[in-house]
Amino acid sequence: MHQRRITPLTQSILLATVLSSGLITAACSAESSNTEILSNQNTTAEIYELGVAYYEGDSVPEDDDKAFELFQKAADKGYAPAKHYLGIMYYEGLGVDQNYQKAFEWIEQAANQGYANAQFDLGVMYHEGIAVEQDEIKTLEWFQQAANQGYTDAQFNLGIMYHESISIEQDYQKAMQWYLLAADNGSFDAQSNIGNFYENGYGVTQDYGQALEWYTKAADQGLDLAQLNIGGLYENGYGVPQDYDTAFEWYKKAADQGNQEASNRIGRLVMNDKIDDTGITIYSTQETGLTLGDIENSLGE
Repeated sequence: MHQRRITPLTQSILLATVLSSGLITAACSAESSNTEILSNQNTTAEIYELGVAYYEGDSVPEDDDKAFELFQKAADKGYAPAKHYLGIMYYEGLGVDQNYQKAFEWIEQAANQGYANAQFDLGVMYHEGIAVEQDEIKTLEWFQQAANQGYTDAQFNLGIMYHESISIEQDYQKAMQWYLLAADNGSFDAQSNIGNFYENGYGVTQDYGQALEWYTKAADQGLDLAQLNIGGLYENGYGVPQDYDTAFEWYKKAADQGNQEASNRIGRLVMNDKIDDTGITIYSTQETGLTLGDIENSLGE
């Protein structure tokens, strides 16, 4: 199983799962300022940073109205990050009435100035059809521009587009190239998908050892899908000695995060007498419609 994510502006789902971190998350990575007093000597960047401080409530009381006012001042001076934030505030209806069209216009201005965060979010708006006709070619173009500047979410999502053949011919090699760039920037989703490529031999020679290595990088950062996939390697003995107990431990890590497939697999291990079920608490299993408690009772009869 691999991770598919392209949703920042909304939490909508592409194909089966989500594609990327979020418009708000991307924006909130900017630095905030502790300065509360503005003067004519304040630089545009300082005005913007004070806006971020009010937006986040960092060392000053959170105040969307003041944040909007400060972003507007900085944006009027042509500052791209402030234009991007104005777009966010119009999108969310923070400090101003919600207006997707104005959100699009401000984000587009910032993107056209070469601001990678805005380029990515503009691609998302084209992908989702927010205030503009849905256009996957435009999505690809804007993701490409952001990715070329090293923007991790854009790199990962380009990998998804080549992987899943979204508006472009499927190309596992190019998908892998973008996944590797994103993985090097710390994307656990990309790390997990690289593991999936090695496990299944997509565009690379099948290599379970490499699959385990990449899954482990993602799993160590808490990605439930990678934990699930490691469990699958141990359950089936792919590249490692078959070990149902170790498989269970990895499935449990994923199930504890709400991964239903992991819960199903734990139920299957118990039903097939592959593990000692003593002390295992209830895990629902969609495959049987039972809970683990039901299974334990039936086994004890």
